[in-house]
Amino acid sequence: MRLLGKKGLTVLTTCSMALVFTACGGNTATTDSKPKDNQSTTSAQTAKAEKPITLKLATWEQPTNIAALTKVNEKFHAKYPNITITLDTSKPDAAYQTLLQTRLNANDADIITDFAINPKKDWHKGAAVPPLQQYIDAGLIEDLTGKPYLNNYFPEALKNATTYKDKVWGVDIGTVTYTGVFYNKELFEKNGLKVPTTWPEMMDVSKKLKDSGVSPFTLAGKDVWPLGMVANGFIQAIEPNVEQLDKKLWSGETKFTDPVFSEIFTKYQQMLNYTEKDFMGIDYASVVGRFATGKAAMMPDGIWNSGAIEKANPNLKFGYFPMPASDKAENNKNFFGKYDMSLLVAAKSANKEAALKYLEFISQPDIYNEFINTVGFLPTQPNVKFTNPFMQEVAPLASSLKLAMDVIWQAPQGAGDYTGSPTPVQFLKPAGKETPEEIMQKMQKEWEVEMKNAK
Repeated sequence: MRLLGKKGLTVLTTCSMALVFTACGGNTATTDSKPKDNQSTTSAQTAKAEKPITLKLATWEQPTNIAALTKVNEKFHAKYPNITITLDTSKPDAAYQTLLQTRLNANDADIITDFAINPKKDWHKGAAVPPLQQYIDAGLIEDLTGKPYLNNYFPEALKNATTYKDKVWGVDIGTVTYTGVFYNKELFEKNGLKVPTTWPEMMDVSKKLKDSGVSPFTLAGKDVWPLGMVANGFIQAIEPNVEQLDKKLWSGETKFTDPVFSEIFTKYQQMLNYTEKDFMGIDYASVVGRFATGKAAMMPDGIWNSGAIEKANPNLKFGYFPMPASDKAENNKNFFGKYDMSLLVAAKSANKEAALKYLEFISQPDIYNEFINTVGFLPTQPNVKFTNPFMQEVAPLASSLKLAMDVIWQAPQGAGDYTGSPTPVQFLKPAGKETPEEIMQKMQKEWEVEMKNAK
């Protein structure tokens, strides 16, 4: 088992898992286009002879993302003084997909950011085609296959994040994992506890903490999506081959009433029973503070919150371990997550050559190294040198990242409340009012109707 240490400084403070796209909005922020004092005279003279270009880069509003891209943009402008970068942004919610759709359809974007392509699988007969796959199929995204700078990235990152129909459509510039558990080392030591490696050990630790007067867990139930995010750790410890599970659900070979789902929901409910009271009233902006101040000994969450924890309590000694949801220790050694940000070039951009230069530029190892240290992602390139201990320790996870179930999962068109995700744990007592069996029965009934309508 890999245990992760304390010092997580510059990491994401907003979970990009929250992206669900439906509404509209956008802002434009221009990076500093003034030549730096140390910019070479030659570059400046060359720029006078070249046509001024403004590249529009569409991305979502997230402070560390914006800070990291802004640094890259300044260096890119220093090298190509005739090219100015503007950031075209919207909030990281339903608005962003509408922003992309609007800009791409109007030929008003040069570079876009999105998640992994995650194309619809052959067996997803009743699922909608994901937006990014639609853009590629419509000829709106430039084919990057064969670009030399692609060799700078882990092959698995290219394969899993930006390859579709045997072609490469973008570069993924970072990954995140969110199936781990932050834990308070001092509370563990005070109560004579060791990091659990199996579910029975986790329950033993939880009971001892509760008996000592400490809430074992805290969760941000008010925002709902964190509950589903945490459930990924349960699914993939109990059933590691989630793509096979997904395929069997769509074929009908596996049902939501089968024992695997009973184990997932039952164990998740056991965790909820050891979670601090009124967790359904805690929002995501507040949950870090509750863990950082010792109100709970454990917080299941994504690695991006390590920096927020340290900021809230610089003296806290904390670590991070995989959710041990399986009774078998060997199934609890991995972290799961997703490819967080991909850069793609708009195929109909009037400034396509300049946009392609930008992707080549950010892919250079020295530029990428600075970007990844600012944004706090796990890297998709080898040989990145992190400046803080937490990221140094988690960096080896990047080359062997396993995709989480919610990345592979695609719901049928018209999916209801119980089949919109593989684990609607928000309905489970004490988060909701239902038992595992009641939820499983409703999922299966709803699923059968959706599969019938899909034929």
